Amino acid sequence: MVLLKDSSTKEAIREQYEQIWSELLNKDEEKAEHVLKKLEYELLPTRQKILRRWGKILSPLKKRFIWIILLSVIGFFLLAYVLFIYVSLWVEDY
Repeated sequence: MVLLKDSSTKEAIREQYEQIWSELLNKDEEKAEHVLKKLEYELLPTRQKILRRWGKILSPLKKRFIWIILLSVIGFFLLAYVLFIYVSLWVEDY
């Protein structure tokens, strides 16, 4: 694999880049930022792509509210299980 700076098709790629840049100048600012972010992501090494993807997936777990809800649900089901066992043993005695 040859680096772009050493490639024989460098000028053709530069012309293509200039054409894309001129088209990008006529687009909405948000659209242009979105295109540049996608391009930046594609240029990242594979390791950083994976870390960025996992960061997006795990980002909700960094908030306290999610942990409070998660622990509350687990606690509710544990309490319901214990109460069910307690009531069933109590009913069995009678």
